[in-house]
Amino acid sequence: MFTSAWNEHDLVRHFSVFAEDADFVDVVGRRLRGRAEMFGDQSARHAQRFAESSVRTLELDIKMLRDDVALAHYHWEMIGDRGPGGTGHGVRRGIFTFTLCREAGTWLVVAAHNTESVG
Repeated sequence: MFTSAWNEHDLVRHFSVFAEDADFVDVVGRRLRGRAEMFGDQSARHAQRFAESSVRTLELDIKMLRDDVALAHYHWEMIGDRGPGGTGHGVRRGIFTFTLCREAGTWLVVAAHNTESVG
């Protein structure tokens, strides 16, 4: 859902995998606190530089830390990013590190860190 929602430009669904009070550190090191702050920040970017972007999963590794806590590494690739100046970014790749907790049978991201790969 995380990737398909991004590709469909449905940010409400995209961020629904995050807990209301989740922490997110983006690729430039900004810390966003809570789903509402993440949604507000990314909505503005998605309307501009990410409007034609799409991502795909390159690899997903999940390690169970407990029955109700998991660590996931999600390797991604993006095309269609217009870049901050609107000139395009080509292909981008990176890795998300997610900490997920299961509450009432639902898995939610409680913390995420996105790092862009260089080279």
